[in-house]
Amino acid sequence: MASQGSEHELDKRQQSLLVAIVTEYIQRAQPVSSQRLERNYSLGVKSATLRSMMAELEQWGYLYQPHTSAGRIPTEKAFRQYVNMLKPQPYLGKAEREKIELHCSDQSTDPNERIRQTTRLLSALTGHPAVATGPRFDTTAIQRIEFVRIRPNQVAAILVSSAPKVRDRVLGSERDYTQDELNQMASFLTRLVSGCSLEQAAGRIARVKKQKGKVDDSLAQVALSLGEELLSDQEPTSIYVEGTAKLLNQTDVSDLSKARDILEVLEDRVALADALNELVKYNTPNVAIGSENSDTRLSEFSVVAAAYTSGAVKVGSLAVIGPLRMNYSRIIPLVEYTAQTLSRAWN
Repeated sequence: MASQGSEHELDKRQQSLLVAIVTEYIQRAQPVSSQRLERNYSLGVKSATLRSMMAELEQWGYLYQPHTSAGRIPTEKAFRQYVNMLKPQPYLGKAEREKIELHCSDQSTDPNERIRQTTRLLSALTGHPAVATGPRFDTTAIQRIEFVRIRPNQVAAILVSSAPKVRDRVLGSERDYTQDELNQMASFLTRLVSGCSLEQAAGRIARVKKQKGKVDDSLAQVALSLGEELLSDQEPTSIYVEGTAKLLNQTDVSDLSKARDILEVLEDRVALADALNELVKYNTPNVAIGSENSDTRLSEFSVVAAAYTSGAVKVGSLAVIGPLRMNYSRIIPLVEYTAQTLSRAWN
């Protein structure tokens, strides 16, 4: 998880108080009073002491008071401290695990449709918008390459990845090749790049082309050129967004400017994909709170994200986007378990 420095190390009593305040605010979305804390939480101190401790937390930037007669509201700094202090995530219930496993492991559906259905389920389970990026060739391993003769001097080039995902292109050739020759070229390329990512495959092809003395076979030279052309095109990331309407039911986005910001981000698929890739670049579950998000339009929201993988290669990412007061102790394990289940389905 992303971390944020603190000027004051909180002692155990202050930590317990901060956890209680954040928990209460997550549940009720109302300023938290010392009287309510004394009544509902076993903190071991009286209301007057709680007020004094809350004043200290406010002075240190963990709380603020909307007006003098109100209770306190956690700041972004408080939510970060709270997330950092969360204990190992609770085990999900059997029913939730089975729902996630059913959606993630359904091999009868197209991989992209599986991602879409999983995103919809994650939104339903969390009550917030959920986002996922689909598998990309540049993050999956190549399984094989095939060439099919279409007509004279025209070849269908097909690349199959471990996602499973298929890229096909119609390429021109200098002369008309038989299907047997095309099969030889495809076999040569498959042996060369099988198991590689797109970037690794392009590097191998470039190196072999430079070593002309090692490639005296004219078919191999043509195969390298066709492979280079097939790998050259960059495809946009597929991105799926589910549960946008759930924003309208959240008091935290009743402010029209906040609602407009989050809706703009959910519509800006390129920026959204970039934000998720930045958040999960180390393949570990991560939480970005408010200003920690790379996109300033998310500065009033939190994002819980995790990558799903094929082996050690990142395939895509999943995320839930919600208000700063989202229920982190529930949402973090849901996102993490969903990503782990998708990863198992991909391997």
